[in-house]
Amino acid sequence: MTDISAIELMERQTQEEALAHAHLLRVQQRIADLQQPLEQVLEQAARTACEITGAAGAVIALRGEAPLDVQARAGEAPQPPPEAAQALWQRLEQLPDEAGDMSADHVQDVQDTEGGAPARHFVAMPLRTGPLLAGMLQVVAAPGQGFAPRHLGHLHVLAESLGAMVQLRRVHGQLCDSERQYRSLFAEHPQPMWVCERDSLRLLLANHAMARQYGYDAHELPSMDMRMLWAPEHRDEADSAMAMCSDERAARSPALEPTVWHHMRKDGTRIDMEVFVGDTEFDGRPAWQILANDITERCRIEQELARLNRAKRLRSACSETLVRATSESDLLHAVCRAAVEIGGYRMGWVGMARNDPRKRIEVVAHAGAAQEYLEHMQLSWSPQENGGQGPASVCLRSGRTVIVRDVQDSPSLKGWTERMAQLGLHAVVCLPLRNARRTFGLLTLYAPQVLHVGPQETQLLEAMAADLAFGIQNLRARAEQQRLQAAMVKVATAVSAGTGGAFFERLAHHMADTLSAQVACVVRLQAPVQGEPLQAATLSHVCGGVAQATGAYTLDGTPSQELLRQGQLVIRDHLTQRYPRDAVLARAGVRSYVGRQLASSDGTPMGMIMVMFREPLAQVEFVCSALQIFAARASAELQRQMDDARIRHQASLLDRARDAIIVRDLEHRITFWNEGAERMYGWSREEALGRSMASLLHHDPEDFLHATAQVLQHGDWSGEIVQRSRNGRSIEVEGRWTLVLSDQGEPESILAIDSDIGPRKSHEREIQRLAFFDPLTGLPNRAQFMQRMGHALATARRQHQGGALLFIDLDNFKTLNDTLGHDQGDRLLQLVAQRLSTCVRSVDTVARLGGDEFVVLLEQLTAHAATLAEHANKVGEKILNVLCVPYALAGHQYRSTPSIGIALFDDTPTSMGELLKQADLAMYQAKNAGRSTLRFFDPGMQRAVDERAALEADLRNALSQQEFTLHYQPQVDVSGGILGVEALLRWTHPQRGMVSPAQFIPVAEETGLILPLGRWVLHRACTLLAAWQKFPGLTHLTMAVNVSSRQFRDPGFVGDVARVLAVTGAPSAQLKLELTESLLVEDMVSTIATMEALRAHGVGFSLDDFGTGYSSLAYLKRMPLEQLKIDRSFVRDLLADENNAAIVRTIVALAGSLGLSVIAEGVETDEQRNWLTRAGCTVYQGYFFNRPLSPDRLDGLLRAYLCPPGGLG
Repeated sequence: MTDISAIELMERQTQEEALAHAHLLRVQQRIADLQQPLEQVLEQAARTACEITGAAGAVIALRGEAPLDVQARAGEAPQPPPEAAQALWQRLEQLPDEAGDMSADHVQDVQDTEGGAPARHFVAMPLRTGPLLAGMLQVVAAPGQGFAPRHLGHLHVLAESLGAMVQLRRVHGQLCDSERQYRSLFAEHPQPMWVCERDSLRLLLANHAMARQYGYDAHELPSMDMRMLWAPEHRDEADSAMAMCSDERAARSPALEPTVWHHMRKDGTRIDMEVFVGDTEFDGRPAWQILANDITERCRIEQELARLNRAKRLRSACSETLVRATSESDLLHAVCRAAVEIGGYRMGWVGMARNDPRKRIEVVAHAGAAQEYLEHMQLSWSPQENGGQGPASVCLRSGRTVIVRDVQDSPSLKGWTERMAQLGLHAVVCLPLRNARRTFGLLTLYAPQVLHVGPQETQLLEAMAADLAFGIQNLRARAEQQRLQAAMVKVATAVSAGTGGAFFERLAHHMADTLSAQVACVVRLQAPVQGEPLQAATLSHVCGGVAQATGAYTLDGTPSQELLRQGQLVIRDHLTQRYPRDAVLARAGVRSYVGRQLASSDGTPMGMIMVMFREPLAQVEFVCSALQIFAARASAELQRQMDDARIRHQASLLDRARDAIIVRDLEHRITFWNEGAERMYGWSREEALGRSMASLLHHDPEDFLHATAQVLQHGDWSGEIVQRSRNGRSIEVEGRWTLVLSDQGEPESILAIDSDIGPRKSHEREIQRLAFFDPLTGLPNRAQFMQRMGHALATARRQHQGGALLFIDLDNFKTLNDTLGHDQGDRLLQLVAQRLSTCVRSVDTVARLGGDEFVVLLEQLTAHAATLAEHANKVGEKILNVLCVPYALAGHQYRSTPSIGIALFDDTPTSMGELLKQADLAMYQAKNAGRSTLRFFDPGMQRAVDERAALEADLRNALSQQEFTLHYQPQVDVSGGILGVEALLRWTHPQRGMVSPAQFIPVAEETGLILPLGRWVLHRACTLLAAWQKFPGLTHLTMAVNVSSRQFRDPGFVGDVARVLAVTGAPSAQLKLELTESLLVEDMVSTIATMEALRAHGVGFSLDDFGTGYSSLAYLKRMPLEQLKIDRSFVRDLLADENNAAIVRTIVALAGSLGLSVIAEGVETDEQRNWLTRAGCTVYQGYFFNRPLSPDRLDGLLRAYLCPPGGLG
């Protein structure tokens, strides 16, 4: 019985042990599952502790904020007092970290109970995480029971498992927290970051900044090939870039140097990224971790600064070239080389606009590596030609800078882009070369990369082009002056020698060659015949370099008729249209003509000299000056020939010969002395006969003896010799001496025919003088002045002196020419020259540069700036006072005023061109200041010129970029009802912002841009007016449009208005054009004709700013006006100024008497409105009612006032 009980006990214990192990295994599995909530795991562990020990209850406490924090409880586990729990915890802490036997690894005790109940046994097991105490497992036995060793073993296993579990969960939590923190830092990092697979470059992970930077959605990036981030043209760099990273990783790990990658956003925008590539693993795969920084703007700024610096250096180099250049070709080639070598451009060339039928752009200089590209260019500045659509052509036509930042995006370069890309030409900058009147060429630069040219760089390049254009014009002027001077000398030399019948033929050839004329003629007037038309005979006629047959012709219907009447005739073009009856002109195919009368010494017309050209006349001054020289020599020769003819006609009457005829024997005693000799030398025949010719007539016997020896040796001699008259005056003589033989053939005497060539020599000296002096005023001309100015500048540098240049321009000189005639204009220039000469010292220079432009050069002054300026100002004021005194011209007292610009110079190096440019700018500043004044040059003038040019360029660009808008200011009646609007132009510039009309309208007027701008305003306003017709409540509204004087005077203005009305469908009766008083009185007849033509189309007129200008009842009655507009200046002060109030009342009364309506503008207060209403003005416009409104705000206003829902178009 005992054995069976023992066996059963053992079996039961074995079963209990197996069951305990099963419980422990299950709880260990739950403990190992980190996904299970901690509370559930601890509760199951507490229940398991009770199950494997048969205990009444169990508590698991973990260390928390308090020393002991109960996390799970099972069964009946009484809560010990805090002090008891604290004591138990301290006992557990005192247990060794590692125990050799189980009994040393726990606390076993008896727990007191309340109410006298028997005490219970309990066991407390420490839960350790390494050496630290993380918590405890406390198990309480049932009343009257204890714990067997196997129970303690099971609890020990459970406590160890729980301690390991706590450690594992804490480590896992820390890892999860670390991973979450890392992922958060990665995802929210402000810089783009991503991870890609090392071999395939497939993106594995990317942060938000990366998605934003590249413009992708987050779901698009994973698995994307990183090569797609490169721009297409740089995509082949991706593999090489990553290979380089691999090489650097192998050489020095882990940090790699930053590098720049040329990437592209999803929308195609190119960006530059500075990247740091690091080696990493991702999910066990080798990968690259990349941190990127967008440096696109930094690169752009760096590139812009680099280009700006290059542009500055390029302009400086060009300025130095301008100073040193001696020829246009050298200058242009040097600038092109500088653009390539200093400016960093791949190629540069300079082209000139030609006026041939194709309007070619001729490349005259170039430099760079892609010059073969120029060989295939056939450029034209005509829009009708195939080569006239590119940027160079647009630049020449528009006169503004054209920049093609990327040739691949330029439609005008289609067909050339592939070739340009092969040659490394990726961007183009075309800079116009302009003078004061036109664009004559351009400088074209090709960049090896896409360009982003900023405003500062553009201004520098444009300033460089302006300097280059000025240098070209200066060199051309210098070359032209040198050519004129050389031509003068050549002409003087060519025509000074020779007489006789072949003289005029040679003269005609020389004229044609020197002046590049196709036709040259010299004609002699024939004696008039009573009742017959006047005729002339050609002495020489050269056409196309070939001498033509000579003959007589009638002057009627030919240029010769007008030339004979005027003395000089210049026809620049359309010659055959002006003289259709002259068949010779038509056969020769000539278009322009310059002729000059040939007169005798007493002023009697003898003939004419003329040249003709097959092109319009360009160099008028040069041709006229040279022709004057030819005319002087031709006149002298023609007179001589006519005199000789008279002598031959009266050969038997030698005494009546003009020349001196003298016969002497071989001992030089005079044997014959005619009356011509008496007139030439002053001795009578009785006084001369028998005297020695040598002692009587010759200062230098050697010249006489040499000529005589020639006669005795060769039988004759001809040449020039100087003789003397009775009063001791030297006479220049052309002698023709002949040896007279006896009947036996022996020398007997010498016959001398001597001609006084003093007048001819005087003409020749005059020819030489004309090369350096102005023929009209006698002042030094440009050539002489430039020499003197160069000498003055050199002297100032050498002797440390100062000086001043005064540039003088006569105000309204053209008006004088148009009213009193060119002869009075010439007379005024002569009088001005005389007065100017009285205002300066003998060391100073007064010169005429041409037209009505004079200069005064003050030399040998102090270099002290203040003293120098004071002296120049005194001279300038003196000139102003002297030139403002009235002139007596054609019986009138004419008052002329000058505008004077002054530029100072000292001993610092200054070029002549720069000094002239400064004085010229100052002169124009004086004109702008009101004329009849003087201004000193200030660098601010140049800035003002540059700013004005920049505004003009922006204005031209604004038209194409559609930067203009119209605002509309309502016009209302006395009840506040809207009667119409006035269209007001507004310009919003991308950099300048809102530009005032007072600033850009005058520029538009001056440049002619007001014409296309005015057409745009008219079209936009009429489009809105037409849209109103769809709404019955708006059909009565009028549209007022301001018209400028230049727009109104344009011949096509009436047609423009008619076309706009037809195209837009706007009712003409509702269109009202506002005109100014000054416009109306400029040309009354033309003004009325234009207004009547527009009135025929139904258009109405309002007189703007009435009362501020030339108010006249006469023109008001004659013109088809409908409305007078009271100017805001009267409205503003009418309450405070009785004069203004009286003017307003008068205007209202005048409008009523003429049957015109009246509107007041600038009404800003209720008091003004009430006053105007009482005065009879019931239509208003001004801020009191509405400011000018944008189209959207106007639409809202009209809809609120009048319009049904649906909008106003």
